[in-house]
Amino acid sequence: MEIHDDFGLSVALVSAEEALALAGGREPPPGVNVVRVPDPPADSWIDLARAGFVRKPSWVTWVSPVYGEDWLARMPKKVRYDIRHAQRVAAGLRQVVEQPLTPAALDEFLALYGRVVAAMPHGVGFAPSLRDGILAEGRHYAIYAYDEDGMAGGCLCLENPPEGTVRLRFSAVSPAWRERGLARALYAEAVDVARRKGHRRVTLGNDPNLYGHIPQPGLFAFKARLGFTPVPAEPFGVNRWGDEADLLLSLDGLNDLVLMLGYPGDVSGRDDPPGYRLEVRSRRPADLGGCDFPFILGTRHRLTS
Repeated sequence: MEIHDDFGLSVALVSAEEALALAGGREPPPGVNVVRVPDPPADSWIDLARAGFVRKPSWVTWVSPVYGEDWLARMPKKVRYDIRHAQRVAAGLRQVVEQPLTPAALDEFLALYGRVVAAMPHGVGFAPSLRDGILAEGRHYAIYAYDEDGMAGGCLCLENPPEGTVRLRFSAVSPAWRERGLARALYAEAVDVARRKGHRRVTLGNDPNLYGHIPQPGLFAFKARLGFTPVPAEPFGVNRWGDEADLLLSLDGLNDLVLMLGYPGDVSGRDDPPGYRLEVRSRRPADLGGCDFPFILGTRHRLTS
């Protein structure tokens, strides 16, 4: 067993055997919020599920085909309305597509990004530490929007020409403009730039598959309503495993509402974009009527203190 602090969340990394012993009545170490089995072996899946563990991708990548000029047309009517409204609002701003990136504009964006992250309940900002590499490698383009006070929002996009993919990597919008939907307009412009460059697919970042810790449930719904689909992300960086099985012992260190995308039944979901069971943990009953996305095959809700 290995105990580590995951940005304020106490996580016990255990084997499948240790996990089942804990579920069977063995006391977990004091203060542990989550018991986690990295890459659980297939012969443990059924027993872990019976013990209340959620088997899931550790991280997910949100993907969408560019669909030529039809990306917006395939959205639900309400989403199309929201994006078009945001575009009309943003029309009063000065918008810039910048490539190559300039240090001055990138620094202004990173300052805005830092303020946005600092206001989050469990915000973790990765972009500033990557500044020099972003400027040096030359594969990013940026969408910036300016009002009379300076930068109102921006989106950094990373091109991968061999794969025909653009990753909408980092974004930030000032609070006043976030309420007016500027993020939607920036993403729509970023996708349109990707289309004009001939890319086939866009991704809307990688998220740890625990919405209610670093990413919040609202981000999950926002990305899904834009027509993006979550697929399991490959291990990267400090993330040494692809799948995991989690048991949430408490919501301490988490939001009062937590969402996880769990594999349905005895499948791994790593060969094809899978459907998921939406696993919901909350301190009180929650209205999940807005989570009827195509990739959700079912929902399981458990109250957790």
